[in-house]
Amino acid sequence: MSPRDTASTFAKGLAILSCFEGGRSDLTMADIARLTGFDRATARRLCLTLQSSGYLYKHEKVLRLTPKVLAIAGGYLKAEYIGKTVQPTLDQFAKELDGEIALAVRDGTRAIYVARSAVPSARLSLGLSVGSTLPLLPTAVGRMLLASCPAPQRAQIMADCEIERFTEKTELNHAAIEAKVQKAAVQGFAYAANEFEMGAAGVSVPVQEISQTQAVLATTASVNSFNDQSQLDHVLNILRKAAMSLRR
Repeated sequence: MSPRDTASTFAKGLAILSCFEGGRSDLTMADIARLTGFDRATARRLCLTLQSSGYLYKHEKVLRLTPKVLAIAGGYLKAEYIGKTVQPTLDQFAKELDGEIALAVRDGTRAIYVARSAVPSARLSLGLSVGSTLPLLPTAVGRMLLASCPAPQRAQIMADCEIERFTEKTELNHAAIEAKVQKAAVQGFAYAANEFEMGAAGVSVPVQEISQTQAVLATTASVNSFNDQSQLDHVLNILRKAAMSLRR
């Protein structure tokens, strides 16, 4: 797409809203200028525009998102029948797992949760919810999304991903990460432990395309939940049943 066909000011406004991702809820204009790289005058003008449009709320020097932003996400969720079809399925299989289960899609170089369910007794929670994002390279959900891509596209996405250390166990060697993604593609599931958060392990299986984007199901539990193959097989069986239910 030619730059002449895009509106740079609108893109800058979206960049302002993106500053509130990743659990950042309270930001000053100085914070936003730093995160976006915009000068303070530009950041201030854009923030005031979003405030007057009802997407930002200002309390003293702090800016916060308003509930109006949910209306945009609601359009996506409704179009994909998340509430009507996906959520009841996740609720059912979260009970069977006695834990949590999430549906995720790829957004550039990250995975984003579009639906999630967890039972109150879930033994491990990373504080993730609908809209939460995860890096592709060190997580099971990310590796399964990569494994679901055609090889040329997968190579380009992985080249665009920044290799970051999250724990002492995070794999930092690109060839080793690529081998794990390839293994996930061959065996039909991805497993990662201690690479994104110590003590946590994730398992993910492919589902189907949503809005021409590959989707996967994933669950997270303590590493001890997968001490032997039978425990992993049990979780995989439930995830695959859930995936089959979503394909109908």
